[in-house]
Amino acid sequence: MSKKALQRFLVLLFGTAFVGSTVFMIVGSFWRRQPSTPITDSTVPTEVPEVNSRDNLTARLEAQAIGYEKLLQKEPENTTILTNLVRIKIEMGDLEGAVAPLTKLVKLQPERTELAAILNDIETRLAEQQSPSE
Repeated sequence: MSKKALQRFLVLLFGTAFVGSTVFMIVGSFWRRQPSTPITDSTVPTEVPEVNSRDNLTARLEAQAIGYEKLLQKEPENTTILTNLVRIKIEMGDLEGAVAPLTKLVKLQPERTELAAILNDIETRLAEQQSPSE
C-alpha cells in the first residue's frame, strides 16, 4: 500500500469515526433527556407539592423563598440566589419583601440598569399604595 493510499484510508477512517460519533451523540440526546442539576442544599425543598390551586402555588413559592433566604445567610452576595428570591417575591405579590434583596442586587450589579428600573417601579408602587387615594 502506497503512502498516499494509506493517508486516504486513515483520513476516511477517522472522518467516518468523527461523523459517526457525532451522529450517535445527537441521536442519543433525543432518546434520553437528562434532568437539570438539582440544588443539593438541604434548605431548598426538593419535592414540591402538585400545583392544583392558588393555595398550593402560594405555599410552594413561600417554601422556595424560605429556602433562598436560608441560602443567603450562607452566601449573602450570591447574585443568582438574590435574583431568584426577588423573582419569587414579585410572583407572590410581596413587593415590600422584594425591595431589600433587589436593593442589594442593584448595589452588586450596578451595570444592570434594568434592575434599578425595576426597583424604582416597585418603590413607586409601594408609595402609591401607602398614600391615601383621592
